[in-house]
Amino acid sequence: MSVIEERDHDLSGVRRVRSTANIYNAALLCVVIGSLVALPMVAGPYSTRVGGTILMFVALAQSWNLIGGYLGLMSLAHSAFFGLGAVGATIFLINGVPFLFAGLGGVILAVAVALLVGAPTLRLQGHYFVIATLLISEALLNGIRNLNVFGFHGAISHNITSQIGLTNLDAAQYNQIFFYAMATLAGFTMLIVWLLQRSKWGLALKAIRDADTAAAAIGISVARIKLTIFVISAAIAAMVGVASAAWLGIVDATAAFDVTITFQVIVMVFLGGRGTLLGPVIGVVLVFSLNEIIGIEFAEISTIVAGVIVVAIVLLLPDGLVEIFRKGPRVLSLSTIRKNLYRYKVK
Repeated sequence: MSVIEERDHDLSGVRRVRSTANIYNAALLCVVIGSLVALPMVAGPYSTRVGGTILMFVALAQSWNLIGGYLGLMSLAHSAFFGLGAVGATIFLINGVPFLFAGLGGVILAVAVALLVGAPTLRLQGHYFVIATLLISEALLNGIRNLNVFGFHGAISHNITSQIGLTNLDAAQYNQIFFYAMATLAGFTMLIVWLLQRSKWGLALKAIRDADTAAAAIGISVARIKLTIFVISAAIAAMVGVASAAWLGIVDATAAFDVTITFQVIVMVFLGGRGTLLGPVIGVVLVFSLNEIIGIEFAEISTIVAGVIVVAIVLLLPDGLVEIFRKGPRVLSLSTIRKNLYRYKVK
């Protein structure tokens, strides 16, 4: 067999593998969509609420994955944009603006702030960027707490249930509406990540993540791409914040801007596998499963047990649990585990 024939044979094999993978992915997508549509119809209000919460964190995790996974920037300002969406929508709602337009106003507010703080902050490197984003989050929280304008008082919680116009629904119907809302946001965010992976932007992001100086040297507009992804990530977080505020019916600035939300999302992304499409989904499901199991069986030491499990997974599988789906059981072999431990210089 000639070299050309061998090459054509290899290419045809690759095409068959990709075709089979596409069929499996399409089948999996159909199963997931069907399950999401059917769940609220067969499950009770509690299960629907838990499912909606999982989908909410899938959207948040994927949106942080854009900036933290694909760009490699450890942003701690995610909860700030989540809170800006919730607070911005609340200000519009209590002043008589219809919910959809109020939500749009909250998202625009978050985008404006992301543009304002992102332009200078994204020029920082390493831990300076991390500290800057944390300070931005805390500064915004303190500013909102002291905000007293347009009927909004940041120091108190605001009940917005009556402004949403869904007061005549029972618990099951109410949870179903927001289950589908969170499913839509999660699907929308995953679609953005999927399209990004298949575009030239995805290659540019990987180049910036690996070596932004080298990326700039070959003509990639590093500052513009960083700011664009930062703003998209902030906008999605704000959308989730708006939907979450409407779902809870209560907006509290301290809870909405709680940096714990950011840390939870970061743990989920790293556990599942950052810079991947399925990694954050796996991480979210794992964290919620651990909370359900450990919270019941080991309620008194649940935080310690969960922390030990998280550390063990990060040490043994530094690229996330998604590697099990990519490479199979061999990622759990002793030789691979030994290499991973050496990678972290754990002896």
